[in-house]
Amino acid sequence: MVDMPLLNLALKPGSATPLFEQLCDALRRRIVSGALAAETRLPPTRKLAEELGVSRTTVLGAYDQLVAEGFAEGRQGSGVYVCKIGEVELARGGPPVEEVSLSSDPKSALPFHPGQPDLRLFPYVAWARCLTKVARTDPRALIVAGDSFGDLGLRLEVCRYLSEWRGVEASPQQVLITAGSGEALELCIRTLSHGTEALGLENPCYPPVRAFADSLGRRIVNLDMDADGALPPLKAQGPKMVLLTPSSQFPLGGAMPQVRRNAFLTWATRTEGWIIEDDYDSEFRYAGQPIPALAAYDKQGRTLYVGSFSKIFSGGLRLGFVVMPTGVAGQFSETLRRFGSKASIVPQRALAFFLQGGEFYRHIRRVRRIYAERRAILMTLVAKHLGDRAHFEDHRAGMHLTVHLAARFDDKRLSARAGENGLNCPALSDYHASDKGANGLLLGFCGFTGEEMERAMETLRATIDSLD
Repeated sequence: MVDMPLLNLALKPGSATPLFEQLCDALRRRIVSGALAAETRLPPTRKLAEELGVSRTTVLGAYDQLVAEGFAEGRQGSGVYVCKIGEVELARGGPPVEEVSLSSDPKSALPFHPGQPDLRLFPYVAWARCLTKVARTDPRALIVAGDSFGDLGLRLEVCRYLSEWRGVEASPQQVLITAGSGEALELCIRTLSHGTEALGLENPCYPPVRAFADSLGRRIVNLDMDADGALPPLKAQGPKMVLLTPSSQFPLGGAMPQVRRNAFLTWATRTEGWIIEDDYDSEFRYAGQPIPALAAYDKQGRTLYVGSFSKIFSGGLRLGFVVMPTGVAGQFSETLRRFGSKASIVPQRALAFFLQGGEFYRHIRRVRRIYAERRAILMTLVAKHLGDRAHFEDHRAGMHLTVHLAARFDDKRLSARAGENGLNCPALSDYHASDKGANGLLLGFCGFTGEEMERAMETLRATIDSLD
């Protein structure tokens, strides 16, 4: 039996690797290399802890791991000893491995990324308190789904939110929590359209919806558009379902006037058709009162209202919802039974507390003020740097500006070149069923400070100069 001398073991308290793992690794290497021979007794835990300036728990953890791996064994009343392990070749030292940072500081998206909230403004401490409250009061709610439609507490808060902010009256039984608005739209299409039935889409519209409908074999009808938005489909076109963004047409912007909304409601009642209302960023209106949702005026139960929290939090949360007429809840349940739900259970009760405690509304009011200032900055920058090369309409809402380019530019080519220069400016033509009449860029402003947008606009101007 040989006692191990107190070795000069260098630990790094600031490292991402826990101290007990560092100590365990250092001892393991000495055992494998033969520096610590079999039958050597390791130092008492208290003594080694004092020598290294760490807690005794750290040393105990390292010793327990060595015992578990078979490099050491504990002998009652005597201590911990190095075991015989035979000949083992230790991996030869290579170049030092760069330590990976586990920092969770939010990183900015590429400048002008449309629809991107500024995660630097999010109240992380308040959100953490909500998660902690769930863990303390009802930890089962973090992993157990009580209902296929989602957490009841969150569905109640969604109903209160819609009543106060969007004029939509609904019961929790009509609310289905989803993995963002994307899944909500998919569920609506799967549940209430069938076979090769036609689906009416705005043109331009959100490309993934067009791709999903096409993957299901649905026949797509591109709705005619004018200055007031989409026009109700003609009887000969035959769609039984239309997807609309009436509060802020995506990606052009602009709210659908009430007379046009009424025309769609009349169409749905007359044809027994369905309207999917995608209310994707209605919180961000910068003048006047929020426009009530189309669903608020539907007295015949033909509208499916889709909302999302991703524009408030981020796409990382991936929680949205669909509010359905009472009569089709059973059909949605059957779709969930067949295809399952993608919505994460973990954040749902915490989000309910976040809404209930008012943090959600305080955050909206704060960022809406900041985003309004950034929107004004971007409009000034576009006028200053792009001049007669581009123009836009001020719809006083949304999270991006749609900038229409002079005819001599190719928006796809310009978007690609801007991407090479570190910008994210999607081409407007990518949102159209065809390139005809579409030539522009989408410029987001919410996720970027004035200084960041100033630098990015200089880059965009230089990119345009190179193509002009």
